[in-house]
Amino acid sequence: MNNKLNIFIFSLLLLACTAALADSATRSVEATTTISARPEEVLDAFLDDDALKAWWKVSRSLVERKAGGIWSITWDDWGPEKTQHAWIGVIEEITPDRLVVGHLIMIEPDMPLLGPMQLEITVKPDDGGSVLAVSHRGYGYGDHWDSIYEAVVQGWDHVLGDMEAWVQEEY
Repeated sequence: MNNKLNIFIFSLLLLACTAALADSATRSVEATTTISARPEEVLDAFLDDDALKAWWKVSRSLVERKAGGIWSITWDDWGPEKTQHAWIGVIEEITPDRLVVGHLIMIEPDMPLLGPMQLEITVKPDDGGSVLAVSHRGYGYGDHWDSIYEAVVQGWDHVLGDMEAWVQEEY
């Protein structure tokens, strides 16, 4: 009996160490900006097909606005090479000021599928506008991961600037 307990405790410790190593083996991208729109308008820009097309230049999207729903966006002419690109995940949480998309997979041409990742978007009121914070977690390491990570580090700041410009025109 004592041996079984030791094996059980060892197994739990091994699982805890494996989880800690997995967390430390990933990277995240953080970006924040202030936008002159109400929080619900800013969050809606990540959920509405027409808004996504206008500011993020996606070609198509499929968003089920509920926990457990699909969040999928595609670009038909992404990047300098004008290639197809897609992000597909599951909405884990959706509130008026927060969207969390988990199990996010990035589909890139000529690359293995990248994921799973998590995208967290939080919007807080700020002096008549909103503070938008994006946390994009789960980037691994290796040639494919490194190139995408570097593109996204630069990309989120650029994309949030595009969103801010669109919101100022729209609202």
